Amino acid sequence: MSDVPTAPDPRNGLSVMQRLRQRIFLILLGTPSLESLRQISEDKAAWYELKNRFSDRIININIVAALWVSALASFLTTPPPTNFAKWNHEFPYFLIGAAYGTAAAAVVSGLCLLMFLNGVGPESIKQQKSTFKFTVLTMLLMTPVTLLFLAFQLSCLAWIAAVLLGDKAWMKVAMCAGFAVASVILIVISAAVF
Repeated sequence: MSDVPTAPDPRNGLSVMQRLRQRIFLILLGTPSLESLRQISEDKAAWYELKNRFSDRIININIVAALWVSALASFLTTPPPTNFAKWNHEFPYFLIGAAYGTAAAAVVSGLCLLMFLNGVGPESIKQQKSTFKFTVLTMLLMTPVTLLFLAFQLSCLAWIAAVLLGDKAWMKVAMCAGFAVASVILIVISAAVF
């Protein structure tokens, strides 16, 4: 039985925080770490492949963010059709406005990032000897995804506040049940990933 080759466990030697950091970098940046980004910049073919993935990803994020902006604009400009949720109350309205601004900033930062990526080459990464400048560069690469995620969170908070301020008990129960199911799903996904 010992002759059967097994794949190495990627968790060996990594703490929970290191694995979490890898997952966050993979989601926000597309590479598991800053070191891997530096290593990719050493190989021109790998760099251009990563650059194309960045560009495709940013285009998709911009499409989603632009759709989000238009949906949020409709909430800001139309009166609520029912009293199930109080969208016109100050707090949900403020959150929707903040989500709108954040989604619009995601679109603008994505467009700026696409323009930046058109001119950046692997030497740009290699030249960043300063840790501060390299961190700023990676934050620039993560900005559209981070802003879109923040817009999503603000929209969810606005929805929760509007339903809680509404006058329908069944709607409040349905919302709580929906969030309980969503939380269980997120826990299962997190357990599978880690």
